[in-house]
Amino acid sequence: MNARERILAAMAWEEPDQVPWTIYDALSIGGAAEREMRDMGLCMIRRCAAHQTEHCQVEFDQVEYEESGRRLSRHIIRTPVGEVSCVQAAGGWPMEHYIKRSEDYAVMEFVWRDAIHRDNYQAIREAQEALGDEGLVIVRVGKGPLLEILYGMMGLERFSIDLYERPELIDSLYDLMVQRYDEFYDLAAESPAEILQAADNITADVVGLERYRRYCMPLYERHMRRLVGTGKRLVVHMDGLLRSLIGAIGESCFDVLEAFTPAPMGDVTVREARQAWSDKALWLNFPGSVHIQKDEAIADQTRQLIEEAGDKRGFAIGITEDIPPDHWARSMRVIGRTIREVG
Repeated sequence: MNARERILAAMAWEEPDQVPWTIYDALSIGGAAEREMRDMGLCMIRRCAAHQTEHCQVEFDQVEYEESGRRLSRHIIRTPVGEVSCVQAAGGWPMEHYIKRSEDYAVMEFVWRDAIHRDNYQAIREAQEALGDEGLVIVRVGKGPLLEILYGMMGLERFSIDLYERPELIDSLYDLMVQRYDEFYDLAAESPAEILQAADNITADVVGLERYRRYCMPLYERHMRRLVGTGKRLVVHMDGLLRSLIGAIGESCFDVLEAFTPAPMGDVTVREARQAWSDKALWLNFPGSVHIQKDEAIADQTRQLIEEAGDKRGFAIGITEDIPPDHWARSMRVIGRTIREVG
């Protein structure tokens, strides 16, 4: 089997010749080290959107500036009903979010109503051709509406306050986004890619059981209905602490739990996950803290993950977080060698 066939087989609960081993291609250091890992079976994962978005009455602007020695950028959205902005450091999460006042909700709703979505299939085909048999292109639909509001528009503090004091504003924006997400999933369902990613970054200590049940679970079921008959699989990116969501995740309707991070960084083991979520494939994130340990510890961790999985079907080891550059080649070499030996 080649790398692409291996991961597709495992996620379809078929029998791969060895445990699949993957990495988001943006996290690779490239060069000879990457070439060595590809030769060992590493599958490059490239995430592409199945949609492109245009706007009729919304303008976007960006201003770069320096403050206290840091390079920052202010992203500005102008609409007929008002203006909002956020501030980001290079490559980082927002330091200042779009929604700061109640009036800002109307601006964000206008942005979502104004959007026109069309397919991005040519970019997907070009990426598939570039990766060939050594990689897989998956459709990154993006974070679900609740998570996009929380992470991308508001931040945890404002979200928590408004969820308590003004829940009708959050629900109105959420309901509108749900309707527009149907277009994303319709385009994804017709795309050339085999796997779709809901990039929700679920962690229980932020999302919470009540909100997971109310806002996330119904969306997964809604999306899965749109994929019936397409042969495509829905993976949900859940890379955080998940113990308090174990039961709810088991009840959820999706195919693959992706970026699942087991102990020592996560709070659920692979063995527990296999028992609790027996109908869902596990596509792991190898625990990031282990990459800096000695070779023996990295090998032991890899063996443990494979042993606890118990079966190559419905299982893969992935890299979905940064590896310190000075440990990248060494850690990846140990993981790849151990998978070949025992996986």
